[in-house]
Amino acid sequence: MPPCGLLLAVLAASPLQAQQGTVQGRVHDDEGAAVVGVIVTLERDSALVTGANTDRLGSFRLQPVAAGSYVFRVIGIGYGEYTETVVVPAEGALDMDVTVARAAVELQGISVSAAASRERIRFQEVGGATVRELDANELRAVPGVAEADPIRAVEVLPGVVSTSDFSASFHVRGGSQDQNLILLDGVPVFSPFHLGGLFSVFNVDMIDRVELQSGGFAAEHGGRVSSVLEVESSAGDRPFGVDGGVSLLASRATAGGLLPGGLSRALGQSSIRYRFSARRSYFDVVAKPWFDFPYHLTDFQTLVEGWSPSGDRISLTAYSGRDVLALSNVNDEDFPLRLDWDWGNDLVGLRWTRPRPGGGSLDLRANFSRYGTGLSFPDFDDTEFTSRIQQGQLRADLDTRPLAQLSVQLGASFERLSYRNRFATGGTEFGNGNGTGNLWGLYAQTRWSRPDAWLVEAGVRFDGWTPEPGDAVAEVSPRLAVKRFFADGDVAIKLAAGRYTQFMHSIRDEELPLGLDIWVLAGDQAPHVISDQLQLGIEGFRDIDWFWSVEGYVRTFDGVVTINAAEDTNDPQDDLLRGDGLSYGMDFLLRKDTGTLTGWAALSLLKTERTFPDPLVPGRPEVTYPPIFDRRADLDIVLQFPFIWGWDAGLRWNFGTGIPYTRATGSFAYYSPRFVGSEAMEWAGDDDSGPSSYAVLLGDRNAARYPIYHRLDLSLRRTSVKGWGTITPYISLLNVYNQRNPLFYFYEYDSTPPIRTGVSMFPFLPTVGLEVTF
Repeated sequence: MPPCGLLLAVLAASPLQAQQGTVQGRVHDDEGAAVVGVIVTLERDSALVTGANTDRLGSFRLQPVAAGSYVFRVIGIGYGEYTETVVVPAEGALDMDVTVARAAVELQGISVSAAASRERIRFQEVGGATVRELDANELRAVPGVAEADPIRAVEVLPGVVSTSDFSASFHVRGGSQDQNLILLDGVPVFSPFHLGGLFSVFNVDMIDRVELQSGGFAAEHGGRVSSVLEVESSAGDRPFGVDGGVSLLASRATAGGLLPGGLSRALGQSSIRYRFSARRSYFDVVAKPWFDFPYHLTDFQTLVEGWSPSGDRISLTAYSGRDVLALSNVNDEDFPLRLDWDWGNDLVGLRWTRPRPGGGSLDLRANFSRYGTGLSFPDFDDTEFTSRIQQGQLRADLDTRPLAQLSVQLGASFERLSYRNRFATGGTEFGNGNGTGNLWGLYAQTRWSRPDAWLVEAGVRFDGWTPEPGDAVAEVSPRLAVKRFFADGDVAIKLAAGRYTQFMHSIRDEELPLGLDIWVLAGDQAPHVISDQLQLGIEGFRDIDWFWSVEGYVRTFDGVVTINAAEDTNDPQDDLLRGDGLSYGMDFLLRKDTGTLTGWAALSLLKTERTFPDPLVPGRPEVTYPPIFDRRADLDIVLQFPFIWGWDAGLRWNFGTGIPYTRATGSFAYYSPRFVGSEAMEWAGDDDSGPSSYAVLLGDRNAARYPIYHRLDLSLRRTSVKGWGTITPYISLLNVYNQRNPLFYFYEYDSTPPIRTGVSMFPFLPTVGLEVTF
């Protein structure tokens, strides 16, 4: 049987007879590292009986299986095929410890079905969560700004909206950008962006895959209400290797390998892999002989992964990055506003995972993450603004599989958070917002399945939040998902409902194309967010080539905040306004994972609104308006295909309806009173010089819409294999047909008639780069 057909048969197979035994164990390579996602099967008389894929720890369980003799087989990408004759007992379990050898040549047909395998397994094993995955190859194929960007690539997935070419921040199903939980190997990252949001901090050479859960995520995830984006690093698979890249933006280098066996064993491990990377922009270095270029960025990231003889995994993840904009060193005549601005993230995470027989694991984690920014104006009495937020976390998760159709997960976490936002000038402090908080989390969830028939997930999460200053809060968040399979397991209807909570906010003005996050914790100054969500969808496969899904949702948001434009400077409690939100819509996805032409089409329909009191009107009546990320329709078409002369092409076409903005409807002369002498008063502007100034009359908030947005991007890559490694030149062409998509409008009312001008987003922007591996 060819591998693609074998895979389809494995995933579709379900035991129909009375069967009693269990085959379980772990698959690892000759270094002791887990082999993830390979196909494990049992065959009798050359006929497939049952099969599964190994999990993230290399574990598998085949159950129930009739007693008797079988051929046990393991096949996977980059590994030699393994076969063994086994005898399944009538009762109990047959435990296996399987070592597979790496193969230089992939098994024919396996590679083209690997993505389809992951999709099919997820389709069968995930009940409520809407999960979309991009692997390293797909990340590189999506055209990016100068170089591949894992977070910008997420924009092409259904339910995800971006508001500007100049910002990599994203919004999921009506949530604001600060409501996305972004994890690097399980460690939260607060603001993972460079250059005010233009691109992300993640080096694609270090990334194995990214996974977006856009809705219905299980009780194990807390702290955010909109989505979960998991970025997983790769420990590599070579004894020693170097990856490098040069783009118009920056240069980067990644090195990694395998520690000597004696050293690994001395540390109590079968094998230890390490990988580290560095990236730096170079415009300031190249331009230094002629002028001082005021900006540069740096990134450092590392991953160390060890595997014990018993299959335990211990890993260390660390990242540090900085942006520096130093305009204080620029000549005053060239740039009159001198300032120094820096911002960045630091994080470190330690994780230990022990597999349990037959699947499941015990997972212990400790991590620390912080984000900070500082802005100073040395020519204005040393005016400065600083902002920081940090989080420490301890977490334990237990995954058990008491029955073949039943799994139970339990977990607990403790987080310590703090923030400080400070504004001072001339040595005097005019603003100092700060606070701390402890967050206790407990969750329990269970999953029951009847193959090709039912999948039920039920869970509950408890969060206890104790802020200082502020009152303690306790929230219980139930979550339920039901999935019903039809058509021999190829089609499923799913329903998910749940409550989600969040205890922090970013008060960044999202209507600005570039900006930095300023974080505050829930407490006296800000409420916590509660979001109730419901989603209903249908999805399925046509053979193994095509996957499709249709999903509708509705979400409420209680406790969102915005800046109070009429704040009282003497009242530290009124800086923010509390409001509510609502969003609903539908997402459509059609995806093809096999063949020479692969890709997907994603259509998102969305309506979202926010309601806040209007501080500029007496009585503060509530006003409801669409936020800037209310893009009513968003279509992405992404294709990957072979091009001419050995080049591989990636194409993305994006079409979206216009986002809202507040239209200026007119202007009027503004006169201000002034006294002449002791009693006489006149209105400034009464003389021939005209009014002292003009004021702008605004329409309803965000009642107007920018024109339709559309853009075509193309990437070309060609990999040449050399004796020393590979070399890959690439070309990215953004906005191929030079569409002028407006970023914002300017109005000039001192002209008659008034003139409206605009600033466009990216023009046609070609970039080139080079990647090498050794």
